[in-house]
Amino acid sequence: MLSKAINSWLDGYKKIFCYKGRSTRSEFGFFLLIQFIVMYLSFSLLFNLDNILPSALLGLCVMLIFITTFLATLSYNVRRLHDIGQSGLWCFVYLLCSGAIIIACLIIKPTPGENQYGPNPRTLSK
Repeated sequence: MLSKAINSWLDGYKKIFCYKGRSTRSEFGFFLLIQFIVMYLSFSLLFNLDNILPSALLGLCVMLIFITTFLATLSYNVRRLHDIGQSGLWCFVYLLCSGAIIIACLIIKPTPGENQYGPNPRTLSK
């Protein structure tokens, strides 16, 4: 089972630019599990080396890990959507909606004063 999980994870990186075909539930699940473990270990190691590595190099490493992880996960998501009979474009709908929510949170002004969730954090810091 461990070898299947590792092979599923490696397959995700071998097919990082492959958006055709299908992926099974177990392949996708194993990929996500190993991906989470590897990401946790990678970032733990990187951030424990922050006093050794220059911040620019650390930032570059984090960015490279993020981009490769994003691309591998995106291609696996597309192939998994194909397996359930859906278009891979659903991934982009999700990304657009997530981006819209983030942008909305950045540009919408806060409610003045206190609301049901507590006092205004800007007045607390003064």
